Amino acid sequence: MSEIEPIPPEEEAPEVAGVADAEVVPEVETPEIPEIAKENEAMIDVHVPHQTHTWKDFWIHLGTITAGLLIAISLEQSVEKLHHLRQRHELETSLRAEGDVNKERAEVDLARYDDEMTWLLGLHEDIGKMLATGGNANLPYREIRLSPLVLQGNPYTGGPMALMTAVWDTANADSRLALLPDDEAHAYSLLYHIREERFDALRLLAEDAMDRQAAFEGQFADIGAPKTPVLARMSAADLKEYDALAMQSFTAMRVAKVQLRIVYASSEAVRQELYDSASLYRSGREAHRFADDYGKMAREVEAEDAARDKVAAPPAEKGAR
Repeated sequence: MSEIEPIPPEEEAPEVAGVADAEVVPEVETPEIPEIAKENEAMIDVHVPHQTHTWKDFWIHLGTITAGLLIAISLEQSVEKLHHLRQRHELETSLRAEGDVNKERAEVDLARYDDEMTWLLGLHEDIGKMLATGGNANLPYREIRLSPLVLQGNPYTGGPMALMTAVWDTANADSRLALLPDDEAHAYSLLYHIREERFDALRLLAEDAMDRQAAFEGQFADIGAPKTPVLARMSAADLKEYDALAMQSFTAMRVAKVQLRIVYASSEAVRQELYDSASLYRSGREAHRFADDYGKMAREVEAEDAARDKVAAPPAEKGAR
């Protein structure tokens, strides 16, 4: 029989020190996850490189800041100037509109002063006739004849009225007048503060004179007609006092009208944006058309007297030829 070769014993696994009969687990390679691998990598810290600061860099930085501030201030001032310019134009528009209203009012007042002065001259003539005849003239009381006037599209039957100053007063109160150029502001100031205020004062004086005259007339009027005095009831002394009151009213109205003509001329110049003294003088000459025409007033009084005498004349006898 042939020899059977012995089977070589299996290679024994090397013993691990300190571990008896430990089962050796084959090592399995674990695939590395990219995210984890990145976390495990060393981080690279990137810093902005520090620049070396020099005087040149400092001045450039300061100049940039200054330029920005100047631009911001310029924009703010531009916006403010535009706002002031808009306010100025609105104020000028309002002042011109008020000037248009005052132009119409002044023309109505000038015409009404002429009516009242004509009436007072006629009354003065009637009182003179009563005195000359010793009170025997027996003249009826002369009523005022009002010219047909229109104000803002409506008939106006009142007396002289004040001019409007609301726009100017409001602008003066809130300091918007400083928005106007110097020459324009001066012209408006002259118009409102010197001329219109002076006219208003004279207008009130004329009204006071008329009130005193009316109070005197009421002493010689009937209860049913307290505004219609009976001249025949006045003595010679009464007639003289009445004549003095009538002439005081006439003078007060004449002075107020003169001032109103000045206001009218100045207002016309300002409305046309003419602020110099020469323009004001030319406008004054243009207002000469409102000057007192005493010849016209006398003719109107004569016409009234003729119409009154015709009514008072006794009727002609029947059959008279």
